[in-house]
Amino acid sequence: VELTARVEALLRRPNDTRETRLIVGPLDLDLLTGRATRAGRDLELLPRELKLLDYMVRRPGRIITRSMLLQDVWGYTFEPNTNVVDVHMGRLRRKVDGEGEAPLIRNVRGQGYVFDLH
Repeated sequence: VELTARVEALLRRPNDTRETRLIVGPLDLDLLTGRATRAGRDLELLPRELKLLDYMVRRPGRIITRSMLLQDVWGYTFEPNTNVVDVHMGRLRRKVDGEGEAPLIRNVRGQGYVFDLH
């Protein structure tokens, strides 16, 4: 069942013609090396965190629901009763939004998350 779900998720994705480096505001994501920085500060992201940030950066200003993240980042075709998204997003926000920096990722209560450059 899980293998079928993963294959179906891969088939839904467009051909991988996306950029390998994204620079958005103070963020610089190098998807080939897995390195991400904010204003020159290395974020030291884990692979899943980089994938989450990549997903959000490509959808600025849009509310991204937990269901969207579970499907598009984790590849789930069902919604398990889990807080895995919230845990990963909490860690990502702590790394991206450092002390004294304007937050780039915010929680929209009851709906999901938004990446916003302000």
